[in-house]
Amino acid sequence: MNTAPQLGEIDFNSLPDLGILGQTLFSKVPIGTVVVRLSDHRIILRNPAFSLIADDRIETIADLIDRSCVDQKQQEQFRAQIEHAHSRADLEETSELSGLVLDIKGADGKVRIVQHYALIFHKTGIAIGIFHDISDIKRKYRALQKDAFTDELTGVGNRRGLMERWSEEIEDDPTQTIGFLMIDLDRFKPINDTYGHATGDNVLRALATRLRKNIRKSDYVVRLGGDEFGVLLPDIESRAMLDTIRNKLLATLRRPVVVNAIKLTLSGSIGGGLYPEDGKDLAAIMVHADHSMYSTKKSTPARKRAAKASAINKEPAP
Repeated sequence: MNTAPQLGEIDFNSLPDLGILGQTLFSKVPIGTVVVRLSDHRIILRNPAFSLIADDRIETIADLIDRSCVDQKQQEQFRAQIEHAHSRADLEETSELSGLVLDIKGADGKVRIVQHYALIFHKTGIAIGIFHDISDIKRKYRALQKDAFTDELTGVGNRRGLMERWSEEIEDDPTQTIGFLMIDLDRFKPINDTYGHATGDNVLRALATRLRKNIRKSDYVVRLGGDEFGVLLPDIESRAMLDTIRNKLLATLRRPVVVNAIKLTLSGSIGGGLYPEDGKDLAAIMVHADHSMYSTKKSTPARKRAAKASAINKEPAP
């Protein structure tokens, strides 16, 4: 049985010239590759695949970071990796940069998602950088992730999405104040009982859309289940701002919803919480908001609440 030769058994003299082999690989490999001079960070060689990823007018790594990398956080991470590698120049002959994902804008204006890897040869004074276009893979992953984090009925986020978004916000800025509003629709059950679940589902969709349109772009609406919703409010200024948004959403929920020419009027109870004042994690903030919401329900006189949240108005919509 034939077996593959071991490294010590290979006759390297029989191989083609390694310079020619390297040049062929460099020009033909479908992964963006550059050679960089360390003294001035100038790109001295680039292959055709790199020209498809980044603008040919990019001459230095600084140009690549400042002009082609469209995400500021990624720019900072890229610079930090380079500085760390240079700091180790006296300690090791080679350094590696790996694992960084960059959004790179090319000459065609298209932004590609690229995984970057580099090998730095300190004594030789050059670095080889590799830029692997993973746009298709990343977009498919993001689409799957979006499905996993989206409520199927209403199109807003779900509990998993809320947890993911919370983690992102804390990672981005753990010192920020984050608000959370817990929303419970008052007297929603009679709509389902009287008109059926299809009508109830349409009401939930309409109210979810309404909530999303009445918050900031940075805020995140989720359906927690049944007729309960939540709103995550990153980088909120104060409790007064939280109360202002709460009152705005209450007014939004009180506006009638028209389904199949029937005007349906309902309201909601909303409680809020602030991180880190009311809790040190998402679970604690949600518990605080939940208690606040039910305190609001109990403190509202029954007749006033019934008037505000009359579940069904049987008059046909005009």
